[in-house]
Amino acid sequence: MPIPASGDPDMQESGSTQVVDNITLQLIRGSLRSARLESELIIERTAMSAFIREKKDYTVSFLDGLGREIYGETLGSDIVGCIWGYYPPETICPDDLYWYNDPYISEGSITHTPDMVFIAPVFYEGDLVAYCHSFGHFWDLGGARPGSIGPANTDIFHDGTLVPPIKIVDQGKLNDEAYRIILRNSRYPDLLEGDSRALMAAAQRAHDRVLEMFGRFGKKTMLAAFRQDQEETARFIRQRTLESIPEGQYAVRDYLDHDGVGDEWHSFHVNLSRKGDHISIDATESDDQSPGSINFIASPGSVSAFFGQYFHQYDTSLLMNDGLLASIDEVKLRPGSILKPNWPAALGCRAHTFTKLKNAVRAVVAKANGGDTMAAMAVYVIAYWRMMYPETAESLLCTDGIAVGHGARPMADGLDAIYSRHNENYPAEFMDMEYPLRMERYAINPNSGGPGKYRGGCGVIRDVRLLAPEGTFGLRVENNRFPAWGVAGGMAGGTSRVLLNPGTPNEKEVRAFSDDNVWQHGDLVSICTAGGGGWGDPLEREISSVERDVRGGFVTVESAGRDYGVVVDDNTMLVDTRATEALRQDIRRVRGTLKLFHRFIYFDDESEELEWVRRRFPR
Repeated sequence: MPIPASGDPDMQESGSTQVVDNITLQLIRGSLRSARLESELIIERTAMSAFIREKKDYTVSFLDGLGREIYGETLGSDIVGCIWGYYPPETICPDDLYWYNDPYISEGSITHTPDMVFIAPVFYEGDLVAYCHSFGHFWDLGGARPGSIGPANTDIFHDGTLVPPIKIVDQGKLNDEAYRIILRNSRYPDLLEGDSRALMAAAQRAHDRVLEMFGRFGKKTMLAAFRQDQEETARFIRQRTLESIPEGQYAVRDYLDHDGVGDEWHSFHVNLSRKGDHISIDATESDDQSPGSINFIASPGSVSAFFGQYFHQYDTSLLMNDGLLASIDEVKLRPGSILKPNWPAALGCRAHTFTKLKNAVRAVVAKANGGDTMAAMAVYVIAYWRMMYPETAESLLCTDGIAVGHGARPMADGLDAIYSRHNENYPAEFMDMEYPLRMERYAINPNSGGPGKYRGGCGVIRDVRLLAPEGTFGLRVENNRFPAWGVAGGMAGGTSRVLLNPGTPNEKEVRAFSDDNVWQHGDLVSICTAGGGGWGDPLEREISSVERDVRGGFVTVESAGRDYGVVVDDNTMLVDTRATEALRQDIRRVRGTLKLFHRFIYFDDESEELEWVRRRFPR
């Protein structure tokens, strides 16, 4: 979308001449952080659906008058651009509020339909100086099945109601007609209304706090501070990128188990090239878009921001803003590919792809610096527990986000049992109180963390029993076929698995990425999630760390010997030091040379693994 001229005549001048002192800059940064926290707490405390109020899948961000991020997590998305396509800036008024969720109209700024966006423009002294953005993952927007998105969806209309950019509040007055239409298209309109009003209130509170900041610090100072923060982040990100990636080409490929419809694997390819100080990404060799719902609408901004987000970890005092895009100069994507699908491809389960795309960023950096980066993380899991009462026709839904393991780091083990970012896992007590479900087991999945000098984070085992008369369930579980890769000698994480009624005569393995699975009263589903990749040679892991992992249930006795060369007594759980030294020597003698990456085999180049995959999993 084209960037409009700012409504503020002083913006360009103030942005180029005024320098804000560091104390004032820090006060403004702190005020933005405080405003974000306050606005997000409004969402958490007033939203109705569990995925927002309990799991905390929401965020608030701030953008300048040109739509560039000031602070937040839009990560390179052109959040405001699609609004300008319908409502030019000169038509935007104070007390307006805009709403949309259409991934195609927004060109990937929103990546699937449950993610709703509300935008509040901020006017000061008659000029449009900023925008405030609230975002949340909504419970149900219609579509093919309760929960809207799902593994069996094959076009965007299966994913639920599409809301193009609309003015839901016109100068303070709610557009009740449009609101009633949207609510009518949800199976749970009370939850949709509660969540949408929470998001509207959060955007308004963020608006009010930004307006207070302009009154406190003045317009020129605020606009100059926005610019300085963006430029400071951009300078750091650019410098760190150039320091980390020497001239050359670095190609990586990652794989997705299947698309929920067929059984063939899919892959995408990322080639980073640096010539002089020009850095480009070419992803045009990625597979064609899939018939299922794993397609992801990437954009040049989002791909650049993924790299910027990686380098931002080295100075978190800087705000996450438009400066993240400074890492990459050019991004090439192919229309009709899995990273740039054509309308009306389904997008609901795009997290499989974008999570592995973030892993690909780390893989590129690893190739450039010899492995000094975090290993791959597993893709976070969602289960759609659907409960039915045939006598009353009542239908309930529990959208359950489930934790996985993250990749090991060059200085520490990976994080165990993490869903994503600040999101949380439902506790057993919550599910027992809110739904006719009983969580009977919630434990670490042993051996799921990839072996390494630093172990990959472990996934979990989550056992859920149905107490309603009957129902169905959908599973968005990845890493069943392709585990998270290890790096610098570290090994891949463990894979995922789903069982129905394990340990009984009726035990059955369930396709990990599937929908419309039937369960009856008393049935139990056990989901074992995948772990992150390991970092470094497993034989260099401290023996005491392996012993502690065995005692804690993260690693079994068998894995301690096989993967780490540590001999642990089954009964005493104590290490036999002499036997361990001998076993490690034996393993070193026969295992061969370690290479940069490990998944099924050790490999240095993506073509080595591709050849192996094609032989093992022909398609």
